Amino acid sequence: MKSCQRRKSEAGVIFITTLLLMTLLMALSVSGLGLSRSDLLVSQNLLTGTQALWTARAGLEVGKNWLEENLPGAVLPVSLGPTAFGDGDYSVTIETLGAHSFRLTAVGRGPSESRRVVEETVRLPDFTPAGVITSDRDGLHPDFDDNSGGVGRRIPDFSVDGRNHAPDGSLSPLCPAIAPFAAAQAAAQHDLTSAADILRREIVTRANSFCQADGSDAAGPCTPGLFWVRGGGVLPRFHTGPCVMTDPTCFLTLDLSAAALRALANPPAAHPPPAPDDRGPLGPGPGPAPLVRLLTAMEQSRLQTAVNDMLQRVAELPEEMVLHITTSLHAGRYEYGSMHEPAVVQIDDGVGAIEIDGGATLDGVGVLIIPRPVHLGNAAFNWKGLIVVTGAGDLSAVDAALCGQVFGAVLAHDDAALDRKLDFDKVQRGGGCAPLTINYSCEMVTRALTTLMRTVSWVEKYGA
Repeated sequence: MKSCQRRKSEAGVIFITTLLLMTLLMALSVSGLGLSRSDLLVSQNLLTGTQALWTARAGLEVGKNWLEENLPGAVLPVSLGPTAFGDGDYSVTIETLGAHSFRLTAVGRGPSESRRVVEETVRLPDFTPAGVITSDRDGLHPDFDDNSGGVGRRIPDFSVDGRNHAPDGSLSPLCPAIAPFAAAQAAAQHDLTSAADILRREIVTRANSFCQADGSDAAGPCTPGLFWVRGGGVLPRFHTGPCVMTDPTCFLTLDLSAAALRALANPPAAHPPPAPDDRGPLGPGPGPAPLVRLLTAMEQSRLQTAVNDMLQRVAELPEEMVLHITTSLHAGRYEYGSMHEPAVVQIDDGVGAIEIDGGATLDGVGVLIIPRPVHLGNAAFNWKGLIVVTGAGDLSAVDAALCGQVFGAVLAHDDAALDRKLDFDKVQRGGGCAPLTINYSCEMVTRALTTLMRTVSWVEKYGA
């Protein structure tokens, strides 16, 4: 009897223990399932959050591309999107911070209502030309003399045009006209101004010698441009004796930007070339923009910072992002960059000059760095963007047959040597193409500077 009761008591204990153990196992199983579900949710949230983050980063790249394509002239701030991307979408806001700095804020949305916000600040070199050709050191040392001989000098066929041009070559109202030249040193300004005044005197000398009052030839061929300078009166319109600017007959008052200097026929004033070629060798003057703009101390400091920033940025770029010209180009066609993908091109340092001649054609878009002499011969040189002549570099015409166009600006960051820089005097109008012209284009300068864009800061904004 006692044995039976004992077995019943033991069976009850085993039952209760088993029940407790099963309950515990069930609790552990439920807990494990809960933890597994939590891990799954965490993983899913991490995945969707990562997708939203990379969607936002894609939006930043779209925003930077928009800046590259639309500066200058863009009215900021501007918002882009929302734009579908993968399983979500992105939207971007672009704001200007001044001094060629911009803040881009992108919102990326992914699956399951995931959302991420990232912010990037980018900066371009803070360079806005005050002159089509800017000298930030000792100067260009020009003489505007093609050594053609004879009485006086002919009207130069090259031109430096400070009116703003669109990338297609037409005149553009997007930016105001600037001076043909800008200089950081008063001595360089004086050097350029004196050379231009001598050119005026020598053109008047040739016009008065070659042209009669009726436009016929005298001591030499009277071109329509020279006839306009001489004038149709009994006495020449200008004289070359000692004079001052207040004297309207003084050679100093000759307008080197006048369209009549390029006249196609007589009477010159009625037959100027069509726009945008309706200008003399040095424009846009007369008017508020002088021939040579002397930079203020603040402008000089800003320019020096911009030049250092450009050259440093070029040195930092990955090798595959910089194209190189290592040898002379004697024939053929050479293309560097495009409007949609402007390039950074560098003339490699070395001994002697790079020659571009033999009928070669060079077409480029972007930034061209010239640290050694480049001699332009019987060739076509076309560049859209910014040309930086640095150190011992130079860009000069050595043949009258040189033709082509530069749309943008030229910066001469030269050494202290008293050698002539950017000497295009030998260019002459001839057969197959127009002589070299350097045309200001704020659009192309800014487009070129976007190749040197750098990121100043990048942050993911939590809780935004």
